[in-house]
Amino acid sequence: MTPDSGVASGLPFVQGRVPETPCRPPVKHSLRLHQDVPEAPSLRFGQRVLLAGAAFLGARVCVQRRAAKSDTLTLEPTRPSRNASRKNQEQPEGPLKGDVFLIQTPLILPSPLPSWIAKALPKHSVVLAGMDGGYAAFDFVPAETDDPGAALQLLLGGSVEGLFGVRRLSGLPRGAVRLGRVAEGATVDNVLRVNQSFDRMLSLTANDCNSYSQSVLQAILEEPDKMVQERLFSTLDWDEMQSSSRVQYKEPSVTNAVVLVAGTTVGAGILALPAVTQPAGFVPSTLALTFSWVYMAVTGLFIAEVACRTMASTGKRATSLQSMVAGSIGPAGAWLSSAAFVFLHMALLIAYCSRGGELLTSLLPILGSAGVPGPAIFAGLFGGFIFLTKGTDALDQGNNAFAVVVAISFFALVALAIPAGDAARLLAVADWGKATDTVPTLLLSLVYHNVVPTVCAQLEGDRGKITTAIVVGSLVPFLMFVVWNAAVLATLPVGSAGDPLEVLRSTGSPLVAGGILTFSLSAIVTSFVGFVVALTDFFADLDNRTDDSSLPLKLRDFALTLVPPVMIACLDPSLFFQAIDKAGAFGVSTLFGLLPAWMVLAKRSSESPVLTRVPEFLGGYVRGPLVPGGPVVPALVALVALLVVGDNALELLHGS
Repeated sequence: MTPDSGVASGLPFVQGRVPETPCRPPVKHSLRLHQDVPEAPSLRFGQRVLLAGAAFLGARVCVQRRAAKSDTLTLEPTRPSRNASRKNQEQPEGPLKGDVFLIQTPLILPSPLPSWIAKALPKHSVVLAGMDGGYAAFDFVPAETDDPGAALQLLLGGSVEGLFGVRRLSGLPRGAVRLGRVAEGATVDNVLRVNQSFDRMLSLTANDCNSYSQSVLQAILEEPDKMVQERLFSTLDWDEMQSSSRVQYKEPSVTNAVVLVAGTTVGAGILALPAVTQPAGFVPSTLALTFSWVYMAVTGLFIAEVACRTMASTGKRATSLQSMVAGSIGPAGAWLSSAAFVFLHMALLIAYCSRGGELLTSLLPILGSAGVPGPAIFAGLFGGFIFLTKGTDALDQGNNAFAVVVAISFFALVALAIPAGDAARLLAVADWGKATDTVPTLLLSLVYHNVVPTVCAQLEGDRGKITTAIVVGSLVPFLMFVVWNAAVLATLPVGSAGDPLEVLRSTGSPLVAGGILTFSLSAIVTSFVGFVVALTDFFADLDNRTDDSSLPLKLRDFALTLVPPVMIACLDPSLFFQAIDKAGAFGVSTLFGLLPAWMVLAKRSSESPVLTRVPEFLGGYVRGPLVPGGPVVPALVALVALLVVGDNALELLHGS
């Protein structure tokens, strides 16, 4: 068959059986309908006015279609390749076989709407099934492709008549997700008959352009009622399998996941809390801390949702936030993620080298007697240890030892501070205007998000367990921070100046001073190790390396990681609080605030509602939202991140 010259090029689209509802006479197109289409009444006056306006603006004029049994129809719901061969433009028919896929594409809106509007709207589903010579693509699109009245009706939230049909594709489009095997005996004609079981009116607001896909999948899939199992992965003990040839399953531990999240959260950020919260007072800062915990818990769940969606669609674990951003948002998001990642790590390494060098030379004065700056001594000592032990058990054991010291010294300091504190001091200061100034540091103190993909894989995609691990794992540090803040602020005289921890070190007992020094240095070392390993891995990934077998490249990675922050810290050793604040304001707000919200919106809009809103169908619950509230919550999260970034950018510009 030869398509009419006035019709946009594309593969033919064979219409399924439709109810005998009035529609306008069709023009002659490129493919026959399955049955006669009755003649429709003329356009209403309002539609004629809209049509004239559309023509005036340069839109294509609506044409009359001639009713006949041999009439043809051409649509472009899947935007197939224009290089398709003549053979592939024949009418799809016959048996289906092989696999079933689902792909998300922009909905083809009626003229004269430009294509960019469709790209801004939620994508809709196209069901693909294998057949001889290619794939059959089943789609549901607006029936009136040249009706501006129908276009306006769609955008205003109304519904228009939809058209269900099929076309042939020579190859599998990029981005298609496999859902299962084709049922035995399934044919194109059988699938086209399912339009009797779904709503034939198409509406953007109700996503009716997607609801049809469930009926189509029920007709095509070999096991349409088989749910995706609760576990997306199997945590088999591979070491046991290799050593004894036995299949040993390791039950996922929520407790271990909670400990991982909590241990990642507690770090050097806790050292800055008393100094940052003291000007605002205990009550305002505690409310700000509560808001920050809720905010970071929500963004952590956003990352978990994207990780689960990624695992459900690819069958592979989500390895890192950067890879998830690249897969969800694209190159622009990947660039922003990488820039925020490097900025955050560099800023924190400046802070750790600055304070770590000061504490190390205080603990061992002989180290500072040689005239070498403290930041260089700290980075050389602990950076050298990481360089020599990275990838070995020695690094983990050393880091775990410092983590134990952090826990013991924390509880010892709280036990010493509570009896000496005065609860009245906690209520003596309440400057609500300064509470917002604490938010960047509070956000930084509650970061654990880099381990969320690991938690999702360890818990095998179990959404309930993942939610528990994130909420409880971040709640424990939040409560620790509240207790720590109260214990320190209650022991300080009202109006005292300087870093509260330094004030306590200089005025407290030797036991308190030693405890603060031990706690502070151990907390900085544990954080320093994690950030050095992460940033050197990032630089190694630039070469697509998975190990450190090349000594020159390993030296390069460590030099890129440590030399810039050490040099800056040596120029101004008092940068600890400034670096912490800017890391939270720009790095954390972007990497763990804006980007998770952006990712989850992109993922939700690209997933078919049949895979996200129907829990009992094809394991839809593994892709559904972990945080309720629809798109409003991610939008608010992104807005908060932008406000924090904007406020701090203005402060930098005005030099305040």
